[in-house]
Amino acid sequence: MTLADRFLDADQELQRRLPSIGDFENEPVVSLEEAAKKLQSLTYLYDYKVVPALNKMRHLRESLTLDEAAAIHLYTMWHQRADSAIAIQLNRALRSGDASHIKRWLSYLKLFVTGLNKLPPKKGTIWRFTRGDITARFQNECIWSGFSSCTGTKSVMTRAFDPCGVYTVFKIECINGKSISNYSERPDQDEVLLMPGTRLRVLDKYYQGDDIHMVYLQEVESQNQLSPYRPSYTSPMNQSYRTDQGLPSPSIQPSKKPEVPQVNSKFVLRLNYLLL
Repeated sequence: MTLADRFLDADQELQRRLPSIGDFENEPVVSLEEAAKKLQSLTYLYDYKVVPALNKMRHLRESLTLDEAAAIHLYTMWHQRADSAIAIQLNRALRSGDASHIKRWLSYLKLFVTGLNKLPPKKGTIWRFTRGDITARFQNECIWSGFSSCTGTKSVMTRAFDPCGVYTVFKIECINGKSISNYSERPDQDEVLLMPGTRLRVLDKYYQGDDIHMVYLQEVESQNQLSPYRPSYTSPMNQSYRTDQGLPSPSIQPSKKPEVPQVNSKFVLRLNYLLL
């Protein structure tokens, strides 16, 4: 089985502090057609990506609008050139450290996130992996800045392994994942998204054998909020953090099996964290 590159990009994660780009909470929700027109990369894809996504989701929307469902489907669509995939371009912007790159995506991002926020939170074990051994980057905690494509079915991941390859596998205990298999071009991949700004604590890491390196992660929430739209965890404006750096966490004490408050998170909290 071939998995899209978005499932293997954990090595690209880099947390940067960005200048504010405005009030994402009040960004208007527009149609997918209008959002596409604001992005050159989506404009040239309109006829053979956006229109098919709208047609495919016309009869499968559940609680989502057609445009919201199609925005999620578009995120999962295969492209002959991997760099042209919406998921790759969007995550590159989120991880770029350049607020102007994110601004260009705001209309699509708002539509995409509005749809995702209508889906119930996924709690349980999910899996993500990347090529090579990057376990040394993970010490105490990390923040993943992009949308993290994971799978809820371990065999989906293992069937994609190259027997001659070296991999880092992330076993993640999530509390706010978003299962998008009903809206995916490949529902058999059981895709679960972690939202941008997801904060993860390293519980364990070890060598499993057969060139497989394991990192065991627990998704955690900030325990206190300074305002309805901002998490209590902040860092100096001139600092950035890679996944290999432990993040300062004065309000959360490390433990082997941390107690995680069951709080419904909002994407806007995490996005504002990225864009401050």
